[in-house]
Amino acid sequence: MPLNTELWHQPASGFDVEYAARFDQSSSSWLSKTFGSDGTGDAKIWTISVWIKMQSAPSSDYRSIISAAVNGSTNHVDQVRVLPALTWGYQRQGGIGGALIAEGNYVLTTNSWNHIVVAVDTTQGTDTNRTKLFFNGTQVDDFLSGNVNYGSQNFVTGIGQGRVHGIGKLVQGTFNTTIDAYMAEFIFVDGVQHAPTKFGESSGGSWVPIDPSEQSITFGTNGFYLNFANNSDLGNDVSGNNNDWTVNAMGTDHRVTDTPTNPA
Repeated sequence: MPLNTELWHQPASGFDVEYAARFDQSSSSWLSKTFGSDGTGDAKIWTISVWIKMQSAPSSDYRSIISAAVNGSTNHVDQVRVLPALTWGYQRQGGIGGALIAEGNYVLTTNSWNHIVVAVDTTQGTDTNRTKLFFNGTQVDDFLSGNVNYGSQNFVTGIGQGRVHGIGKLVQGTFNTTIDAYMAEFIFVDGVQHAPTKFGESSGGSWVPIDPSEQSITFGTNGFYLNFANNSDLGNDVSGNNNDWTVNAMGTDHRVTDTPTNPA
């Protein structure tokens, strides 16, 4: 079922992703951000797009790609996470919303770059339209048993709200260790549920990045775009919103040139 947004994009052949950021458990490297008060972001409608290359599988628990604290309870958090088997998904933890955890052919790997999109619009009347996962341009339709819940209508999420957020770390809960992964082209669109064709396209049988600056993206109040080009400020937001992130235990050596368009 199509998303309620335009799928057309301008051609973007030759787009080069120059840099990625290295997040590693050994140095507990991650990015943190607290947006303004609740209500500044949409919270019901948003899109996350990120390219990721795992460096190792979680040993006994899971790792967050991005997370947001929901309330004071230890187990209440919104997150896009990776499980030990390198399956991944979006989870609203603590019984406060829904969870979609991918399996089957949607496995993140340690030897290649993959693109994931989480597109949320909880105002949708049809539950399957409220939370959508995409892997390398394809909508995920295979989920871990017992974990399929698209969320209640008009559910207010924590992501993009006035809560502490973490990229590369679970900011609230038991499993608060950092991820082992490279990430590139990290984009959050506040207020629009986008299809993956806003961020990538099929080329020569592969799914490749396209230039966000050519896609007429309206990032919204709390939207951001991290391209990790500034090795002295890897949390620099280049969307025009200046929603910069705080760097934690990440030096200039955490900017890498292994990227989706120039894989090592």
